Amino acid sequence: MNAVRAVLGLSVLTYHLSGTIALEKYFGFSGFDQVFGFGGARVPFFFVLSGFVLTLVYARDFGRPDKALGFLRRRFIRLYPTYWVVLLLVMSPALFFPSLRAAIPDDPWAFLQMLLLVSQDPEAGSATGAPVIVVAWTLHYEIVFCLLMAAWIWSRPLGMVLSLALVANAVIAAQGESHHYSRFLAGGSMLYFAVGAGAAWLVKRLPPLPHARAMAGLAVAAYIAVAVMAHGGIDTEGMLDPNVYYVLLAAIVLMCLVHAEAARPPVRSSRVVQLLSDSSYAMYLMHFPIISLLCKVFMYLGLTGAIGAVIAFVSIFSCCIVCAVVFHVYFERRWLAWR
Repeated sequence: MNAVRAVLGLSVLTYHLSGTIALEKYFGFSGFDQVFGFGGARVPFFFVLSGFVLTLVYARDFGRPDKALGFLRRRFIRLYPTYWVVLLLVMSPALFFPSLRAAIPDDPWAFLQMLLLVSQDPEAGSATGAPVIVVAWTLHYEIVFCLLMAAWIWSRPLGMVLSLALVANAVIAAQGESHHYSRFLAGGSMLYFAVGAGAAWLVKRLPPLPHARAMAGLAVAAYIAVAVMAHGGIDTEGMLDPNVYYVLLAAIVLMCLVHAEAARPPVRSSRVVQLLSDSSYAMYLMHFPIISLLCKVFMYLGLTGAIGAVIAFVSIFSCCIVCAVVFHVYFERRWLAWR
């Protein structure tokens, strides 16, 4: 799974970087966006992967209340300290440049929501529901899923009741107008988590899959093909929503990889892949502010056109990786050791 996390992290970086470089206020160069601009294809895989891994690791603890607090402690340490440090780093320039303070919530309750990774109503000013670190909207769902997992660990009946409540909320929200948090909990991302969790439950009960690695490769190829068709404007009349294919194919890829590793000793990840995987969370949180800052720097330096875009892409891509790795090695590892 290390390679999956590393590739997924790099793909998110290239997507946001290529999209930013394509903006007219920067380079207006869409060449990279045509290659890497498959943003909608990455989100389902991210959520399916999270639901799959957490369920695969912790399903054995369901119905064991003595394990619930330990699970929450480990997830807290994994998610919050890194987020808080990156958030502080991103907000720090506002102390010296008042013009940057507009992005920081001035309402105490909204500020607390931001710190706690609680989704905010987009009508309040943040398009993603996550001010400052805009990509943190995915973590809002991650927190909800972790709390649901903790409920299952504490008590299977409690987990079932809350799961059914989420299903009922989704049905009600689909009927018409609803509160922001009702719409949030009814979002497709919760379904993606559920598919990942279901795949993790199923993979332990299936007989060994023959040619699992080849099947995983075919599923990846199909995933890319759907993304190309959806992003390239190819006529998909008669097909289901691309997200349906993304979610199912992501589940197949992960299940096949588990069976492939069980069939033979897994190939040990290289140190580079391991480091990229370990640094992927820090890179996810850091990359957007770095992209925004460095694009402005390159504009100030006068870089323009396709050549300027290529220089900026390579430089910013490398900088994001280096910053994430340095942050992980010298800082993030310290608090992750507390787990």
